[in-house]
Amino acid sequence: MALFQHLPEEILLDILVSLQIHDLLACCATCKSFQHLLKHSALLQLIVELAVQGLRLRTHINVRDDDGSSVDILNAFMRSQRAWKKIEPFKTATVPMSRVEYEICDRIFAHGLANDEDDFRGFEFNDLKINCKTVTRSILTWKRIEDTGIDILDYSFDVANDLVVIVEDPDTNMIQGPNRVFLVTISDGRPHPQAATTCFSFIEPQYWDHCDIKIVDDYLAILFREGSHFSDSEGTLMIWNWKTGAAYYDRTGIGGYAFLSPDTLFLVVAILDQHHGITAGIELLHLGKPKSDVFLALPFSKFPFEITVLSDKPTVDSPTIPKNAPLSPFVIEETTERIIVIQSEKSLLFIACRPLLRILLDESIKPTSKKPSKLPYKRVFKWHQWGPDNTLWLRMWGLWPGFTAVSGARFCSMMNSSQQLFFTNKDIADGDKKKGLPESKAKEDEDEDELDSLAVGIRSELTDTEEDEGRSILILDFNPRPILRSASKREEVGAPDNTDNGEDNWWKRFRKHTKTAKLSSEFTKLNQSKVGKLPFRAYQRPMQRRYTDMIITIDHILGIVEGETGYDVLQFVE
Repeated sequence: MALFQHLPEEILLDILVSLQIHDLLACCATCKSFQHLLKHSALLQLIVELAVQGLRLRTHINVRDDDGSSVDILNAFMRSQRAWKKIEPFKTATVPMSRVEYEICDRIFAHGLANDEDDFRGFEFNDLKINCKTVTRSILTWKRIEDTGIDILDYSFDVANDLVVIVEDPDTNMIQGPNRVFLVTISDGRPHPQAATTCFSFIEPQYWDHCDIKIVDDYLAILFREGSHFSDSEGTLMIWNWKTGAAYYDRTGIGGYAFLSPDTLFLVVAILDQHHGITAGIELLHLGKPKSDVFLALPFSKFPFEITVLSDKPTVDSPTIPKNAPLSPFVIEETTERIIVIQSEKSLLFIACRPLLRILLDESIKPTSKKPSKLPYKRVFKWHQWGPDNTLWLRMWGLWPGFTAVSGARFCSMMNSSQQLFFTNKDIADGDKKKGLPESKAKEDEDEDELDSLAVGIRSELTDTEEDEGRSILILDFNPRPILRSASKREEVGAPDNTDNGEDNWWKRFRKHTKTAKLSSEFTKLNQSKVGKLPFRAYQRPMQRRYTDMIITIDHILGIVEGETGYDVLQFVE
């Protein structure tokens, strides 16, 4: 330690900046010298504040030279976080698009182009950062491919690898569905030079009308399915290494999937049980192993024949990113929480990713039941062994989330009501005052948390009038770090993932004020505490526009305008 203290501050700062966030905070807690550096370095404060919100500076794009000093970036970031909590964007713009087929990667939004026959054969890639230099606020076009020469059913793209994955749309007179997948470049729409095979063909094509495509590093995963139908014979997931052409996974009976990390998967699967019935559950898979050995039970009382999995994908911060790519200066920090959402007909089940990763990677974590399972997995966890502490269940309540409703730990949805769905501590305090309770009691409830946006209750019903006439944007943030910091009344940040008294107190207040004691018949009859207690913050704001889909990113919310061919951009950075 004495040797470190004799180093110049510039060298110490370079060392601290290169550390992971938990290591940085641990170092700064060892002595007053390091604490002094943290308090007086705008760059270190920026790194810490980003980490609290689950973000970090992008490694391979130097934003500090372009966007000002660390002090400027820190102050702008703090203003951005305040805007998110109020859902008050700094700038808005409306952008036309010729077709409603769309995808997003970081801050780049792609939508389909129609030719003269209204066929979907091309793309336009837009930079979502709103340009205010023109008379009317506009969105700039980054790339444009007029005609790929392919009739397109679905697609996805990855900026770091200059890659567009296209699933071919078959002739409408054919009974069988798409049987070819093409790999082309964003830059010119030609076959990708790094791909071993630029066209994958299927020997036994089936009927599909929906694809869920994810590109993570060298992995290409595509789920082919018919709508949101779910059974042991529907939904085929295929995974390749798109550079080598090697096949990693091919299985039917998949209702949805997500990447927990760049090489681990979360799968909602349908399997036959010992009574020849169909069971729905979660399979955790490491792509380096031939098969999964972890199965997590879900609390459905009957098999859910309609399932959708909502998730983002792990952020790729790669040196291969083009220098002119209009990306956000921040990416999701690797040690922060991310969520996956299982949407069924009547409910949403929010699941934290990091506990699932620990279960998958740590083979010493075993089920408490000694009775062997008849399912084909080495480790089978019942719902009560993994679910309550790592999930949260909500009824739909007029929520209309889209396929891109998740970004890191944030969830965004349109809500067919202007009524506030969640109570806050301030609401409870105001209610106590109206009931004639002593003012000190109401003040105590109001001051339990640093922010009054911590959800502590959910309304039991929404009136028909509000459902028909009102609408609003709802954001749920499951990042535990600001919740723990607020609940513990401390200024320290980067709290560990394990539950502390702050979370326990939060859950007790939630249960005390909730009005939804009865669960949907879709779930097994469990008491409220067994359904899940994942902490979150809720933000809601009435809105005038009605959207068919809402997309959330680090810096933006996009709304696909209902009844029009266009989208609104709500920007939360200056």
